Amino acid sequence: MVSNVMTLPSGLSETELIQMARRRGRQDRKELLDNVTDLFMADAARLSDRERSLITGILHRLVGTVESEVRRALATRIKARSDAPPDLVMLLAGDDIDIARPLLEESPLLRDPDLIQVIRNRGREHWLAISGRRQISVEVSDAIVATGDADVIELLLRNEDAELSRQAMAYLVAEAERVDRYQEPLLRRPELPPALAMRMYWWVSAALRQYILKRFAVPEALVDDVLEGAAMDAACAPAANGQTLSAIAHDLVERLAEHERITPHLLISFLRCGRVAAFVAGFAALAAVPEPIARRITLDADGEALAVLCRASEINRNDFATLFLLIKNARHELRPMAPQRLNEILSFFDTIPMTNALAARRYWCRHPEYLEAIDQLSDPTDRQRP
Repeated sequence: MVSNVMTLPSGLSETELIQMARRRGRQDRKELLDNVTDLFMADAARLSDRERSLITGILHRLVGTVESEVRRALATRIKARSDAPPDLVMLLAGDDIDIARPLLEESPLLRDPDLIQVIRNRGREHWLAISGRRQISVEVSDAIVATGDADVIELLLRNEDAELSRQAMAYLVAEAERVDRYQEPLLRRPELPPALAMRMYWWVSAALRQYILKRFAVPEALVDDVLEGAAMDAACAPAANGQTLSAIAHDLVERLAEHERITPHLLISFLRCGRVAAFVAGFAALAAVPEPIARRITLDADGEALAVLCRASEINRNDFATLFLLIKNARHELRPMAPQRLNEILSFFDTIPMTNALAARRYWCRHPEYLEAIDQLSDPTDRQRP
């Protein structure tokens, strides 16, 4: 008599495997999940349809009964496997974000309908994970854009592997007039039609014009000449050359510098409206240092180099304090600044001799490769920090 009991490649029978799955012990379930997963991964190519169905069913049953740590470990293990059970991948992809994230970011088994289902049924953490995937289709991008979440959409725009439809691009260009953070990544998108790009340059330039004329005594014709020329130059240049809104800000600063319009108050205003690129370009022009040095000093956490350069540039104590605090805020530092830190940096500013500040500025203006060579040969305790 021939037995109807199925024997799996592991040597276990169908009946034995089902009995093991019915065990209620927490450790038993974890061990069985590990063993069944090992069996599936090792013998996926040799399993019959019936065996595959049985194991997939047991995996589904077990996943619903084990702790989140076990599900997370399983999701991490199968995230890049093309031979994992698709139903199991989808089940875990709809789980809590700590479990779902690796699969949403990497699993090749999640198809467009699966991803769209997760977008519709889950929240922003799942949307963020999907927005960072490789090879995002137009259909999935449309579903992400439909969420209306600015953080998620910005991440999607910065994902070079994501495809966006013309309808989505037109919608986001319109939204970018209200949501500033969309502007730069939109202008870097290769699929942005020239007409939409030009539209963005014009209204961004118009907004910048309004801001400048309202706050500064700058000739209106000069501002119009600068912004119109900068917008045309940026729109005509390929995105690979970095011609974006930052280029407009940089060009504006250069033109204002030619007419001696760069002042500490202008720099403070740039920081207050979040235009860090314009601040760096303007600070470099006012302080007469290379822009990379100005950027490096801006990013310097303790602010002492900023104090030295402000002193050399004859920026007064109050304006330095304002710049110091605004730069701290622009860096989005997690830890709040201790109250005594401002007093300390102001005391340091007060004690800087002008001759020392000017000498430091001359040093920072040396050729970068020359400075690098000096830095490599210097004793670490003697290096002058920019």
